[in-house]
Amino acid sequence: MTKNPIYSFIIPVYNTGNYLLETLDSIANQNFDLNTFQVIVIDDCSTDETTQSIIKNFIIDNNYNGLKLEIIQNSSNKWLAETRNIGAKSAKGEYLVCLDSDDTLEKDFIKHTYLAFAAYPNASWVYPSVRKFGAMNKQDIAENFSAKNLFLTNYCVAVSPLKRELWEKLGGQRTYKISPNVKLYEDWDFWQRALGKAKFGVPIKKIIFNYRQNISSLMSRTENEGNLTTLIAYRKNWTSIFGLKFSNRNYKKDNNNFANNFGIFSRILRKIIKKISNRYPSNLRISDILLYIFAPSIFIKSKINTNFTKAHKMAGFNNGFKLDIDKNLPPYNETKNTALCAHYWWHIGGAENILFDYMKSLSTSFDKIIDVVNLSTKKSDTLRKKFANISTEQFALDEIADGAYPRLLALWELIKLEQPKIILNMSNPFIYLLSPLIKEKFPNTIIYDLLHCEDYEDNGWFEAAYNFQNYIDKRIVISPYWKKILIEKYKEKEDKIKVIYNMVNFSAFQNSQVNKEESLSKLSIKKGKKIIGFLGRFQQQKRPDLFVALAEKMQNNLDFHFIMAGDGEDYELLSSKIKNLDNLTYLGATNSPEKIIPLFDVGIFPSLYEGYANITMEAAISAVPVIVPNITGFKEQIENGNFGLMYDVKGDAEDVDAIEKILLENYEALTNLGLNGPKFIQKYHNEIEIKESLFQLFNV
Repeated sequence: MTKNPIYSFIIPVYNTGNYLLETLDSIANQNFDLNTFQVIVIDDCSTDETTQSIIKNFIIDNNYNGLKLEIIQNSSNKWLAETRNIGAKSAKGEYLVCLDSDDTLEKDFIKHTYLAFAAYPNASWVYPSVRKFGAMNKQDIAENFSAKNLFLTNYCVAVSPLKRELWEKLGGQRTYKISPNVKLYEDWDFWQRALGKAKFGVPIKKIIFNYRQNISSLMSRTENEGNLTTLIAYRKNWTSIFGLKFSNRNYKKDNNNFANNFGIFSRILRKIIKKISNRYPSNLRISDILLYIFAPSIFIKSKINTNFTKAHKMAGFNNGFKLDIDKNLPPYNETKNTALCAHYWWHIGGAENILFDYMKSLSTSFDKIIDVVNLSTKKSDTLRKKFANISTEQFALDEIADGAYPRLLALWELIKLEQPKIILNMSNPFIYLLSPLIKEKFPNTIIYDLLHCEDYEDNGWFEAAYNFQNYIDKRIVISPYWKKILIEKYKEKEDKIKVIYNMVNFSAFQNSQVNKEESLSKLSIKKGKKIIGFLGRFQQQKRPDLFVALAEKMQNNLDFHFIMAGDGEDYELLSSKIKNLDNLTYLGATNSPEKIIPLFDVGIFPSLYEGYANITMEAAISAVPVIVPNITGFKEQIENGNFGLMYDVKGDAEDVDAIEKILLENYEALTNLGLNGPKFIQKYHNEIEIKESLFQLFNV
């Protein structure tokens, strides 16, 4: 153990020897340097033989599974609060963890809480999301911090790591007992007193702690006794009420740093605008409005000289700022054989599939693959698990921190911990913002930037990266067109750019063995129908509404039947129409395009914009012809592969008419064009050649 451990675990033990080793194992299995831990086990006069035997062995060895143990034996039974206080007196770590001897930690408990403290330097404790198991199974996701709510009801578990200086300032925990079952909740009493000092905690939205519930603990207090205990807590800590406002203010200040920096005058004017227009301006600063009206020259000068970039905006900031953290940190010339892969979210779509292929290639050459996203959503669980299969560790920054600046600090701390040899970034704006600091402190870390396309009517990630191009070592684009954009529009150096076409999952399509006739029969689709298909996200970019409008227009043409698969936020808007169309079958969401696309005779993908569409490549490998708009992302594929037809984008109604005309007048020609698809894939998207390109690119 080092002289100055980071974490001190305080583990009171009373007759829980049957669980104690499991608890210690969960500490030993943390994905964090064990030398930064101090483990203090306090035996509170256990009486059962199993516990006594384990404690006796610990006294002899002072070691368990790589953990150095410090054993303290109480002279008499002290109860929980006083036992923790005894352990805390021996603690040397910056953070204390009061861990009960029958509970367990997930392997990333320490790393996540450590990053949260880095994200919120002013926070006094970090409270995790909890999995309750044993007598009752339940999950409790940590709620956002509210001083008022915490004073009224405890939502922070006792295991929440806290700063040792706070423990010392409050004099530790205390026991206050009126009757056997009416006494203070030790941990809640502690949090209430901390609120009185204007301190705050921050939540971890990921489940990283397992709380064992025994039948005896569930029955420890009747409802009446519990109510009386709560009333005593309010009475005992009523003066803490005066600190609630300041506690909340400190929490919000850390979250809103460089994000919502509105002064009192701005807030008043925002309320006036709210009354007039019935909405708040989201990213509009009232001070800018006043400068624009009364001092336009100052307004223009402030905007020209600002450090505010597209990356700041995409990360959630309203202001630019100078990144001056860790000024005294010396440069690290050594790196670990780790690849840190950062993206925006686990979002079903072609871009994530490309990144997944890249990460699979990296996993053969690097000891660790760290997967980091900015946002997690409930709908991302499937893809998150898929990425977990090729990652050593995963982090969602929004599970660690709520505000943009705390997330930036958390990611920087993770980079400092991992010291990666390479960073592969795909659409995570925080990497762009940190890139100057990364190159200063980790000069031998290579930063790769994987780009797909500019957003529709918005420059998107190309512009977000523009101000940070000098700090990016390699730019990866998915077609020659986007290389041209980087060079001519964004003035990037040609020798920094590498074109690597996307891969298609050959094996999945070759092994799918779909019986088309049998599958269509199960869907109650009559034999002989021409099957027109759509597969994609139900959102504006992919234009599923255009496909539904086409099916609606052609519902009297009995030669055709339409099939849709996919999911997204626009499904609710289209669901009633879809259900009412007899010529349209909806298959729901899918992660197996190889089972859907072979059912199509023609695929229609009327996207607003694309980088280089994966769905058309999957159609090509299945010899399914496509009808697509004449836009970047499709045009290059059709011109090189000749496996479909394009229409000129004019407007919703006109586009539907154009697609219908192609289907009615060129159906046989489309069928023949589909045969060109596999040859196109083999020429431009050869899996073996692309994997070799990736190996050469990342063989650093």
